[in-house]
Amino acid sequence: MSDVENSTVGRDRAPLGKFTRNLGVATLVVCLGSLQFGYHIAELNAPQQSMTCPHVQSLGSSDKKPDCIDMTDVQFGAVTAIFSVGGLIGSLLAGSMADLEGRKRVALLANLVLMSLSYFMSRASTYQGLLWSRLGVGFGCGVNIVLTSLFINEIAPPDLRGALGTMNQLSINLGILLTQTVALRLATVEKWRYIFIVGWCLSVINIIGWLFVRESPRWLFKRDRAQAANVLRHLRTGHSEQDIEAELEQWAIEESETSTEGPTMASYLTSVKYKKPRTVILMILTGQQFCGINSIIFYGVKIVSQLLPEYSKLVNFGISIVNVVVTFMSSTLIEHYGRKPLLMVSTAIMSLMALLIAVSIVNKLAVLLVTSIFVYIASFAIGLGPIPLLIIGELSDKPEAAVAQSFGTACNWLATFCVGYLFPPLDNLLGGYTYVLFALFALWLTNYIYHRVPETKNKTNHRDVWAHY
Repeated sequence: MSDVENSTVGRDRAPLGKFTRNLGVATLVVCLGSLQFGYHIAELNAPQQSMTCPHVQSLGSSDKKPDCIDMTDVQFGAVTAIFSVGGLIGSLLAGSMADLEGRKRVALLANLVLMSLSYFMSRASTYQGLLWSRLGVGFGCGVNIVLTSLFINEIAPPDLRGALGTMNQLSINLGILLTQTVALRLATVEKWRYIFIVGWCLSVINIIGWLFVRESPRWLFKRDRAQAANVLRHLRTGHSEQDIEAELEQWAIEESETSTEGPTMASYLTSVKYKKPRTVILMILTGQQFCGINSIIFYGVKIVSQLLPEYSKLVNFGISIVNVVVTFMSSTLIEHYGRKPLLMVSTAIMSLMALLIAVSIVNKLAVLLVTSIFVYIASFAIGLGPIPLLIIGELSDKPEAAVAQSFGTACNWLATFCVGYLFPPLDNLLGGYTYVLFALFALWLTNYIYHRVPETKNKTNHRDVWAHY
């Protein structure tokens, strides 16, 4: 991924990238996987109060499914958080599965899982049924989120790789926005199950889309160069044969560069050699979650409804729009200002806004609550949202880049689980003061980034990155 992007060998010989229709279709189809990730991670936010029996009067239904499911706040937190457990398992298995069976076949499998389990969620009548279905949905999304980055990196021309790579995070945020959009009409006692049916529809559309997309030419290159060349010609319609051969030769050079075997996960976790990048990756990828972002993504409607019950869904719809717009702008900001300054600005503002969220909840200040949440989300989207996964490869040397990516992803999933599961009981115990904890952690993380995280912008190799640390 990043190690390929940052390679300087053969750069002058890489053909000029041209965005073609076939490349656009392939990118759109694979990004539907990330869109599903965003959709499913936020799908329980708006309907929580409609689908849990402690909050509503069951109306009964013709097919004898209860219109609500008997769950405590802790159980609802478990259903929300178990998505991360499935996602962790899926993301850890996705790479080896995709290497063995191919990107397209594994993507189809992941979407079949999502299609099946989304349907089961829509039919669930018990806490246990919803819990295990959500675990499977998390698995499918975990596979998809890995495949999106992998597939885009393999089909994009070298000079379009960065621009197309930002489509991953943008698609996630579009999925979150879609969830909040359908929730405006469907997050009711009578209709909340249709939110899961929409998720089912997305997986069906993605499966149909994959039928019109060819296997990754980079995966094929290791097995059949002629077949890889045919797929590459399909993606690079309008390019000369010389350009096609130049890109194939570039792949051969990059394959030889990365042929050195990297460390195992066990050696990466224990060796002093990897201590600095490993520690920074751990802090940034867990810190992204412990600053509290998913308390808003998972439970934003419930938080806002404490002060604005009539407008809570609309406010969360607005939050999702802000997230998409600022994320779209962030790619330009990252390249202009660098990773470290934006991470520091992002976490510092999030710390202040988390404190203001606490003040507004405790003192019942509705306008301050909405304003501080909007700024909190925007500050996340300019730095702490898109940068952590990007910076993993830049902090790591080429041989350990893949295992570092797996390590960082696992840390992020585990931290997501902790926030998703622990926020409901913490909120019941501390109320608005929960956000004081998030504020203090974000402030600590700002200080940590200043002293321990190197800038990676315009650094050509691992030694330059860590030269002064």
